[in-house]
Amino acid sequence: MRLIYIALGWTLGIVWAVNSGSRTPLGWGLLAVFSLVVLWLWWPTRWRNVALGISALLLGGARAGYIPISSDIANYNALGGLTIHGQVIGAPDRRDTATLLQVQAHSITRIGQTIPTSGIVLVYAPPSATIHYGDTLNATGVLEIPGVYDSFSYADYLARAGIFSIMRNAAVEVTATDGGNPAYAWLLQQKDRAATRINRALPEPQAGLLVGILLGDARGLSPQLQADFAATGAAHIVAISGFNMVILAATVLRVLEAARVPRRVAGAVALVVIGVYTLLVGAGASVVRAALMSAVLIVGQSLGRKGFIMATLAFTALVMSAVNPLVLWDVGFQLSFFATFGLVTFADPLTRALDRALNLGLPREWVTRLKPLIAEPIVVSIAALIPTLPLTALYFQRVSLVQLAVNLLVVPIQSAVLLLGVAATLLGEWLFPLAQLLYWGDLVLLGWTVAVVRRFASLPFADVEFFAASSAVWGALAIMVTGSVLRAARPRWAERGAQWVQSRAVFVMVISAGVLLTALCLILWRARPDGNLHIHVLDVGHSNGVLIVTPRGAQLLVDGGRYPSRLLTHLGERMPFHDRTLEAVILTQPDENLYGALPAVLRRYDAGVVIHNGQPNLAPAYDELLTLAAAFPQVEARAGTTITLSDGVTLDVLAPAQRPALDVAPDDGALVLRVSYGDVSFLLTGELSADGQAALLASEQWPLADVFQLPLHGRARQLDGEFLAAAQPQAVVIQSDRANRLGDPDGDVLTQLGDLPLFRSDTQGSLHLWTDGITLWDDG
Repeated sequence: MRLIYIALGWTLGIVWAVNSGSRTPLGWGLLAVFSLVVLWLWWPTRWRNVALGISALLLGGARAGYIPISSDIANYNALGGLTIHGQVIGAPDRRDTATLLQVQAHSITRIGQTIPTSGIVLVYAPPSATIHYGDTLNATGVLEIPGVYDSFSYADYLARAGIFSIMRNAAVEVTATDGGNPAYAWLLQQKDRAATRINRALPEPQAGLLVGILLGDARGLSPQLQADFAATGAAHIVAISGFNMVILAATVLRVLEAARVPRRVAGAVALVVIGVYTLLVGAGASVVRAALMSAVLIVGQSLGRKGFIMATLAFTALVMSAVNPLVLWDVGFQLSFFATFGLVTFADPLTRALDRALNLGLPREWVTRLKPLIAEPIVVSIAALIPTLPLTALYFQRVSLVQLAVNLLVVPIQSAVLLLGVAATLLGEWLFPLAQLLYWGDLVLLGWTVAVVRRFASLPFADVEFFAASSAVWGALAIMVTGSVLRAARPRWAERGAQWVQSRAVFVMVISAGVLLTALCLILWRARPDGNLHIHVLDVGHSNGVLIVTPRGAQLLVDGGRYPSRLLTHLGERMPFHDRTLEAVILTQPDENLYGALPAVLRRYDAGVVIHNGQPNLAPAYDELLTLAAAFPQVEARAGTTITLSDGVTLDVLAPAQRPALDVAPDDGALVLRVSYGDVSFLLTGELSADGQAALLASEQWPLADVFQLPLHGRARQLDGEFLAAAQPQAVVIQSDRANRLGDPDGDVLTQLGDLPLFRSDTQGSLHLWTDGITLWDDG
């Protein structure tokens, strides 16, 4: 149990330090040593595990201080064309449109000067490029910052591998070959040969599915079939994920034990299967992680020690996060960890429950025959599903309603699919006729898997959209982990508490209900209108999205960007949990980059009115938005329109003067709003172009405002000097994205702003400004 306390403290320390932005490893470390000495000497013996956990928490904070946040070569991001000289350090990722290469840079050539550098760059080479691991090359292009999309941060994903720069559409020249680690190069060669062997022996889609299962490369599957696997919750079968590896390991182990193979021998055989599988697919970092998680389960069950399994699981997390703390944020690691945790925690209770259910409804001889056939897939699938389902909802915003049924039908045969595929692939080098027979046997099982997935994916209710709050997901998982630790440790205070609760069940239920009701009342009290006007400039990427909350609590949304999950999360965090109405949804122009997320909003929230500039657009996505908006009142706004709310907030429409025609550039005819409360006003310009700004001034509208939203994200030559002078702002907000390819905001445009206070979403995240009509405040 001591190791579990240490692992919990360590991981919490890393998360705390990273989320708080603390980067003082020496301070954390000294505090950890001091606390360990003091707590160990002065705390009672029974609390020493807690003392170790506290010290581990501080040490975890110290380790987080050494996480790299950039690289030397990242200093050249967005600085124009250059050539990097380096070596390919990973297996090339060959796709239809590009070959992705991880290149360890040694130097760069820029403006005729070669400069030593370091760091890894993800290079997008042409798909036809013949490049291998270990090759030395020159790549010419522009270095960019990885982007952040709807529910996926490409920047964070690459940062976990130490990559902070990407180069798209690179021109690549190989200067040397046969470098790198010979053993790793040999493994990659065997992987390529195995894929070739499978593709020659089997037709599609069975060949693509087997390559995905064995080698973790699902690109041979059609996009539609990949979507079907995702919709049915069976995507873990195609990729080498922790979920897939854990279920395979558990199934192999249970089957061997059912055949009366001694427990430790069965564990050794299962470890060999996992080891061969790991080597076959190239032993990449993600595969090794999944294999370690599976080994934890196998070793623990072989020794028959539940406590050992939990402790070893904690040890694995401790070691992996010590090597790379950012692994704690890796979705694959989280699914691997919690799938293993689910099997450790829930397998036995579910087995006992299934035994009771079978014994109640069936004769004993039937139970004896059916149990080996149905207990294993049911128990393993449900146990691993319980803790991973919340994570799936959190990260993918969809929940499969057929996941359990599909997994029960296809998971039991996956060990056979794997073993037949491994045996056939290994024998294919020397005994191809026998290997072909094994491949054909696998063909039947693979065909069954594809048929089941396609059939269930065709059901209209196969999966549903589901947005889970991260706090709720991590709260539920924290409760699971805490309960599991308490059950394993059985501290006296916990046992006494459980006895006390059992003896006073009704009293505890009443008190619990009272606490929950009080908590809800406090949340509602904090969400009440405060008499101020709030302007939330939302971080929705390189787009526009502003939430206006008036003194009496009316909520108006201006645009919203193209990423539904990001926008819905922002709204959920800033609106009362019970409120499902936006008093106004305002679209400034028919550009999908601005309205792409609004259909999801109109499906989730009611709108008091939808306001737009009336410009037509032929895009199918815009037709979808108009169809949804038709359920609510609509207003076509024009310059001179004024909307006055009951709490004193005024919305003045300054542009456009007339409905923009279809052939008018959307940026030229964008809707411009001035939001005023008392003596303070905000000018929301969205993506109004320089021509649009000039037209606004020509229409004799006066854009005077205290806070000025920089038009078009500060793009080069898109700020009209007269327009800025007419606005006479006291502060400027810029809605931009560090990863944009246009270089926004442009340096010359920033120079135009002079010494005006500047608030930027690309560096500060979402911006919050508010006023009582006299004074203006901000969160910065």
